[in-house]
Amino acid sequence: MSYNTKDIKIPWEFKKFNQNVELQRAVIEVFGGCNYTCQMCPQSNPGRGKDFTRKMPLETFKKVLDKIVPKFGTPQINLEGSGEPTMAKDLPEYIKEVKKRGLKCFMYCNGARLNGKFMRDVIDAGIDFVRFSMIGYDKEQYKRWMNIDNFELIKSNIDEMADYIKESKSNCEISTYHLVLDNNREKEIIDLYKKNIVEKVKADKSYIWRMHNWSGNYDNKNPREIKKKTSCGRPFAPEITVRAGGLDGKTASVVPCCQTLGPPNEAKSVLGHLDTQSFEEVYFGDKYTKLREAHTLNKYEEVDYCKNCDFLYQSEEVLAWTNDKNARINNMLGTGDDFILTDFNKDRMEK
Repeated sequence: MSYNTKDIKIPWEFKKFNQNVELQRAVIEVFGGCNYTCQMCPQSNPGRGKDFTRKMPLETFKKVLDKIVPKFGTPQINLEGSGEPTMAKDLPEYIKEVKKRGLKCFMYCNGARLNGKFMRDVIDAGIDFVRFSMIGYDKEQYKRWMNIDNFELIKSNIDEMADYIKESKSNCEISTYHLVLDNNREKEIIDLYKKNIVEKVKADKSYIWRMHNWSGNYDNKNPREIKKKTSCGRPFAPEITVRAGGLDGKTASVVPCCQTLGPPNEAKSVLGHLDTQSFEEVYFGDKYTKLREAHTLNKYEEVDYCKNCDFLYQSEEVLAWTNDKNARINNMLGTGDDFILTDFNKDRMEK
């Protein structure tokens, strides 16, 4: 990171971030690679660095959980981070470790492997929420954007999972996730998603979003509305994002958020590694502190992985449509009503 505190005048004695943190969410990636090559994802465009596409060993995963829980709260655990979690053949074992600790377990995935015994084992392990990403409102568009002819397979997998959830009396919820493929055709595209997917599959909820640019790593041809830059709130939010891989052969690298996926920003955004460091060393460390200083003082241009990120532009239009009546912008799925990212700002700093 190029940010240097010596270049600015801090108007107060900048103290360490409040260490009485109660994490509400931990995004822990169990597998960094992916079985898809989606057009709008840095995994394939421009291609994720090999240091980040490995699997997080189960023992490392357990150690990461134990460094957080219960000392720093009982957060919801999301098993992603932009790698494809279902690529881990022993994924149910990761879910079981989360449930052993009495935590909610969420997963965002493409869903191609979620059928048959593997799907049933995932449900039986106790997962609470599964989101299927379906970018493309019909077979042709799905293949174009996700680079694989799996449109009908994913719809079938959703229904198979919904049927097993009912049969097994699981409390797991299913949602679908979609993107507006052309801002000039937004209403038409929303209607096609609803007609071809939302009204056809047995999902509980669906969300259609406008595209984003992965902290500037992806050249988004369908940009979000440009407004005045303000902090996204992520450096101050009670959450943590942990990658499966890391730098110099390490695993469990901590990054500010999942948006830094891919080159060049992912490597630049590493704040520490939980395979070799404590949670305190990373979360209250120098790199994290400098990031919080930059967001407090609106010095986003000094942070390579923040300066071009379109999450700094707050707009109510980023969520184009949903049938979730409780959905709110910047409220992470599964978290409490008080978890609004943009509310976690410089007021959370001790002055």
